[in-house]
Amino acid sequence: MLSFHKTILTGLVLWLAAGFFPAVPAIAEPFDDALGAYEKGDYEMAEGSFRALAVQSHSGAETMLGVLYFHGRGVEENKAHAAIWFYKAARKGNPNAQLAFGALHIRGIGVRQNVEKAYRWLSLASLHGGGRIHDEAERLKAEIAGLLSDRERAEIAEDAKSWRPVANRD
Repeated sequence: MLSFHKTILTGLVLWLAAGFFPAVPAIAEPFDDALGAYEKGDYEMAEGSFRALAVQSHSGAETMLGVLYFHGRGVEENKAHAAIWFYKAARKGNPNAQLAFGALHIRGIGVRQNVEKAYRWLSLASLHGGGRIHDEAERLKAEIAGLLSDRERAEIAEDAKSWRPVANRD
């Protein structure tokens, strides 16, 4: 069907290539500093900074905590913890997290395998993300579309149009 390892890695790093992280101005600089630490390989510093921002419900920081846990960088690798962080950010409307959370459901990595949930989160990522996020979400949706009925896909598409992110606090 698809090379999940390649697919998930592609999805998880799209956030950096796309540069999509709307941030509250007061915390934009700390987030940029944390990204800089991550890019330099200082994962412990990045983790501490992302965690401090996540306490403030910064969806970009929550997404990055998911990336750290997924790869075991600065923290012990834990796919379930990665999924939790992706979910928190995805609910807030972060398309990078929506893409990652949907991709995890395709094969059941850190979550129970659920193609319908995968398709739902990928549909949201496609609607809310631009460029590479949109394209990757559409590609993954196409690969799993045959596992859902036409009716299921239509219902998910309709639900996605009316979906709204949760308030900033969990």
